[in-house]
Amino acid sequence: AGTAPDAPDLTNLVGELLLKSPDFAKLWERYDVTGRKPIRKTFHHPHVGTISLNAQSMTLEGTPGQRLGVYVAEPGSPDYDAMLLLDLTAPEPAAHTAATNEAPPRAQP
Repeated sequence: AGTAPDAPDLTNLVGELLLKSPDFAKLWERYDVTGRKPIRKTFHHPHVGTISLNAQSMTLEGTPGQRLGVYVAEPGSPDYDAMLLLDLTAPEPAAHTAATNEAPPRAQP
């Protein structure tokens, strides 16, 4: 209901449930819906140890049912430093280096 509250199939279903289920009607009337909250995930990396990152996900237009996840380290934190270390020690992609004879740009953690 949050992404398409006026969709005909949804409004028909909600109308039917409101008529047939007093329990549903009470819950629907409360309207205590909240959005997704950012979370923190912990990873164990063999080279830099434990890293805890803030995680969020978002829907992508034109990709029904799919979400994109983003993981971010807090700047100035040990997790951020670990991500920088991983970026600096990552091997360069062979195809890019051979084709352009230059290093690829580094990703921002």
